[in-house]
Amino acid sequence: MRWIARGAPLVLLGLALPPSGCARSVTESDCKAVGEHLHALWTAEAKFPDAASPSAEKAVAVVKSEGQRLEESFVTDCKRDLVGKPRASGEFSCLSHAKTLADVRTCATIPAH
Repeated sequence: MRWIARGAPLVLLGLALPPSGCARSVTESDCKAVGEHLHALWTAEAKFPDAASPSAEKAVAVVKSEGQRLEESFVTDCKRDLVGKPRASGEFSCLSHAKTLADVRTCATIPAH
């Protein structure tokens, strides 16, 4: 998940996660929820063209596809690296609660557990 450290733009939106005091492990469903959260943050902070034109339509398609690609990349990495680890630990907890892309980038500095 160090791809965050390379400055990859990501997306996050509020998640309906149980309180962090719950002692349960990350599941594939959790990975998907955080991936959707990241995608939503990306979409919320992405810059879309103001005027309609053929090039603007292409730009919008690229921005949307990049958000989808980042979501899919996170889910793949999460399944590989975080499934089975405690939800309240390190990077997963940080990403789950991030409110902005800047917060997401900060999560890259959380030590692996």
